[in-house]
Amino acid sequence: MDLATVIGFVLVWGAVIFSMNHASHGHLEAYFKPGELFLVFGGALGATMCSMPLHTITGVGNYVKKWLFDKSSHIEHTIKEMVEYAETARRDGVLALEQASREAPDPFLRRGLQLTIDGTDPEMIERIMRIEIEAMQERHKHGKHFWGTMAKFGPGFGLMATLIAQVAMFRSLGGDAGQIGQALAIALVGTLYGCMLQNLVAGPIAEKLSVKSHEEAFAKEIVLQGILSIQAGNNPRVVEMQLLSFLSAKQQAGLAKAA
Repeated sequence: MDLATVIGFVLVWGAVIFSMNHASHGHLEAYFKPGELFLVFGGALGATMCSMPLHTITGVGNYVKKWLFDKSSHIEHTIKEMVEYAETARRDGVLALEQASREAPDPFLRRGLQLTIDGTDPEMIERIMRIEIEAMQERHKHGKHFWGTMAKFGPGFGLMATLIAQVAMFRSLGGDAGQIGQALAIALVGTLYGCMLQNLVAGPIAEKLSVKSHEEAFAKEIVLQGILSIQAGNNPRVVEMQLLSFLSAKQQAGLAKAA
């Protein structure tokens, strides 16, 4: 699992629940209103479903898995692999990469190596692999758009829940003050649910999906440049220096120290 996601989730919900518990003197049930909860979360989900095609909705489970589990690419390891492939190709020829093209864990890398072995024109290699990167980014946009739309609609439905409860409250203005206060509390809980949906659930998921998409595209760009450099027959040292340019000075120093 993605440790940052778990820690952040526990921290943010812990802070909110602690604040609720402190403000209500232990009466957390005051914040649980099923009607308002259903209106905000159910309404935001329904409006989101109305605003996008079905295939985007059916992929929600995959979006959550991508958000929750850490499958980040280890760029330093990728660079080391590409340099090793360059050394093999320089020493034994690109046909010696046949086994690596079958055993590499990354399908994107396997495809690039196979195209190189087949003697494909470098412009065609770049075009094919670039299309795959762009298609991946387009697919990732669907997940970010789903949760971003949920975050956008959440506060609106929270306000709607508040207004509905306030209308009911105004009908009781001539009654007992305690009942009026209870109705006002219910009204405010609707706004609270909208804020929670936006800032504790949908918003963080959308932002992390966006970051992970950029990271994955960045890792694939490194692989692409490595494949093109190997295909061009560059010296392994040149391949290494080219790929190290993707890293910060601190990362380069750490990689050199590890080597």
